[in-house]
Order: sequence, then C-alpha cells, then structure tokens
Amino acid sequence: MKTEAMLIQVLENVIGVRNLNRDTRFLDIGGNSLNLVEVLKQLKEKVGVAPPPRLFFDKSQSTIAALSAAIDTLREDSRMAASAAD
Repeated sequence: MKTEAMLIQVLENVIGVRNLNRDTRFLDIGGNSLNLVEVLKQLKEKVGVAPPPRLFFDKSQSTIAALSAAIDTLREDSRMAASAAD
C-alpha cells in the first residue's frame, strides 16, 4: 500500500475525519497528543517505523505528504541498517 494512502487510512480511523488529502495537516483535522499515541502505534504495526512525534506538530512537516516522506525515509534507513548489519 502506498504510504500516503496508508497514513490517510490510519488518520481517518483514529481521528474519525474523512476526505483527507496529501496537503491535510495533522493539527487541522483535530490531531492532538492523545490520538497521536494511537496513530504512532498503528504506523509501527503497519510499516515497522513511525516518524518522531514532533513532526506531527510542525506546521511545515505535518502534512500527509511530508509525514509520508518521513516514513519512507525511515523505512529505507531501517532497511539499509539491517543490510549493513548482515
């Protein structure tokens, strides 16, 4: 599943808001520290990584597009670290 679509699904499930797009910001849809805990938990379960919580509260980095890019970078870094360890 494409990262943006997966993140949208998680946010819709946790926060209960529909019709999100890549420019939607976490705080603009009612995101807060309490529901962020569940968002991070679900991301970790689905893709094995979760971006730092501070990104969800950073105005320039909290869009679905930016958060998805951070997730993709973390996944790639994790894969590279695992390869280097072998």
